[in-house]
Amino acid sequence: MWDLNIPGSGKVFGWRVLMDRMSSRMNLARRGINIQCNIGPLCMKEEETIQHLLMYCEVSQRVWDKCDRWVGLTTVRNNDIINHFRNFYAIGLSKKTNIVWKGMWLTIVWEIWKYRNKIIFSNGVVDDVEIFAMT
Repeated sequence: MWDLNIPGSGKVFGWRVLMDRMSSRMNLARRGINIQCNIGPLCMKEEETIQHLLMYCEVSQRVWDKCDRWVGLTTVRNNDIINHFRNFYAIGLSKKTNIVWKGMWLTIVWEIWKYRNKIIFSNGVVDDVEIFAMT
């Protein structure tokens, strides 16, 4: 994460995601903040943990699938977000190229997070295609 050539705020965001320090609904509830609904705003089916939001949610999965198809990869999703980030690595490519891959991972995660916030705070409509349009 720290090798990425991005602003410090992007690195801190990535670190917060990987350390589960984001303000997901479950993290807020765990901190004693009264949350009316713990269900994730994208799929409206499961409690919103950072793992669910960014990896297991059906909307997020469609985003990852579209990204995989875009670059021509077939991947297996990892069981946790740290391993997902670590495995966003292409064997046989240079360290510099793999840093770009990590940057792509962070960009996708950032866009999903921004889209989640748009739904919560601006009454957005769930549409995984719109996540790509936001960039």
